[in-house]
Amino acid sequence: MVELRDFNWDHVDTHFTWNNDEGLNFNDSDYPLVYESFDSFSKRMKQLLSPGNNSNRIFEIYHINDSKLIGVVDIHGIDPINKRCFIDATIGDINYRDKGYGRKAFSLAVDYCFRELNMHKVCTSAFDFNEKWISIVEGMGFRQEGELREHTLKNGKYCNKLIFGFLESEYSENFAESTHRRSQNGI
Repeated sequence: MVELRDFNWDHVDTHFTWNNDEGLNFNDSDYPLVYESFDSFSKRMKQLLSPGNNSNRIFEIYHINDSKLIGVVDIHGIDPINKRCFIDATIGDINYRDKGYGRKAFSLAVDYCFRELNMHKVCTSAFDFNEKWISIVEGMGFRQEGELREHTLKNGKYCNKLIFGFLESEYSENFAESTHRRSQNGI
């Protein structure tokens, strides 16, 4: 269905477009959309992906049947001492949304965090109005651990941000994708 591959600089234009997408920004970002210049975006991505930065991994989501880039997974805040990290997943291509690809990609990323990064805990977050994402993460076994009340201003109204966690002890081989796919340069 989907596979994750390492970030490919040949696709930076696509990621830049998704970064400046108003709808994606509304569901994902704590900040109002401020259109970022291509140069600024490229510099930020280079910092995130620099060889010395071990606290972030960014993967592209590909549809297996047509090898099309459809989204991105961001594993960030990787803490090797406390063995925890955060994951965000976004299906940027509108034609591939609401088809289960985000859930599959997120599942592969969680599997990667436990198997490859040896994390003890994987976290994610969601605005309280993002029922689809909440349903996905709770359906995978994530538990709500906290609520940041009136945390972010969206369209003139403060929204709560929910924090979810999934422990290594709650993870099992039953959760892992039976078709865990790897690409030559990915996971």
